[in-house]
Amino acid sequence: MQKTFENIMESHRRLLFWLGPFPIIALKKYDDIIAISNQTQDRDNFLNFANEWLGTGLLNANYDEWKKSRKILAPAFSSLMLSRYVDVFKKKASLLVDSLEPAAASGQEFDCRDTLIKINVDTIVENTIGVPINGTGEEGKQFAHAVAQAFHSIMKRMTTPWLYPRLVYKTYLKLTGKENVIQQYRNFPAKILKEELNNKENQKNLEENNNSLKTIISLLVKGSLQEPTFTETRMRDELLHIMIAASETTSLNVGFTLLMLAMHQDIQQKVYEEICELFKDNDDALTADHLFHQLKYLEQCIKETSRKYTHATVNLRRTHKECILADNTIIPANIIVIPLIHLANQDPELYKNPHKWDPEHFSDEAVKNRPKGSFMSFGYGPRSCIGDRYAIMSIKTQIVYIIRKYHLSTNIKELTRDHLTTHLAML
Repeated sequence: MQKTFENIMESHRRLLFWLGPFPIIALKKYDDIIAISNQTQDRDNFLNFANEWLGTGLLNANYDEWKKSRKILAPAFSSLMLSRYVDVFKKKASLLVDSLEPAAASGQEFDCRDTLIKINVDTIVENTIGVPINGTGEEGKQFAHAVAQAFHSIMKRMTTPWLYPRLVYKTYLKLTGKENVIQQYRNFPAKILKEELNNKENQKNLEENNNSLKTIISLLVKGSLQEPTFTETRMRDELLHIMIAASETTSLNVGFTLLMLAMHQDIQQKVYEEICELFKDNDDALTADHLFHQLKYLEQCIKETSRKYTHATVNLRRTHKECILADNTIIPANIIVIPLIHLANQDPELYKNPHKWDPEHFSDEAVKNRPKGSFMSFGYGPRSCIGDRYAIMSIKTQIVYIIRKYHLSTNIKELTRDHLTTHLAML
């Protein structure tokens, strides 16, 4: 279905269609997407189709509630707090390298997805609560699998009109056993939150040291004291959304970037040389400043992966008033808009050889020659991703540690759409 839809979109700038009773317009040009992003701030979840899985948080809250969440959580992603996360990034990246040792020693190709997701779940959990953990173990692994099921189930409902009625969908979830999966993966962030809420020492520190740097948990707790809507359930949902975004996005990018480096040996060598120049004889050289301002070529590779294999493929909006697109076309009120970011990222007007993975797409010169805001893998406008710098820093760290230890190779010569499967990823 997706391939057919994308084939149709190749010859259309926009496409108006109906899904059940819903009028929908799909956009693929960056200037249209920027225009709609600036004029529509409320997300549309097809009558809240995702709420059984996601609850309400940064990914799907209405604009007013989203603004409250963003204000409460923004300090956790400031430059100062991001610097404090680096030690955890390094520790978990080192564990990742060790966990890959058996597969590397075998010399056989292997799937590193589960390993990556587990490491990234552990990373965001430790950075969320601000204290060392020994690993989330089986719970983290189950959470990662539940996230994949969640996105698959949401997409199925969106594309299956008979599942639109809530009662029918609830029955479907019960009969298929997905109701238990929902409970299981909501319990994971709920358990983390409850343990912190019950930690009297943390509560005392929060009350006595209001001006100190805050963990995500402490910010949520403080927000609950200031906003009546920040119930324990809402805090759990916010934590759930952060854990999903931080683990899924990072794992996908690391996995695809490693595969691309394995396929492009010359580029892997350039990345390796850049890393060696940074470390030289100091094994612990990686700092926040390096992750912010250096490793430029590695960052080009990471951004090119985000462009070519866009993680956030669905960003639903609803027009609550008339909206004007780039060429003055008017979209009426009450229309669902689907900005197809992954197609905008393949626009030949923006990227030379758009179907080729090429880090030079993000050289200083190439970026300067593109319109501002045309790279939208982390969103655009007021509702862009709050954790984009967190993601880049975490991805950089993991790839640095892996490339220092291992040389990557693969028998795969080319990736096409036939090799890829896509599930819903929301931004």
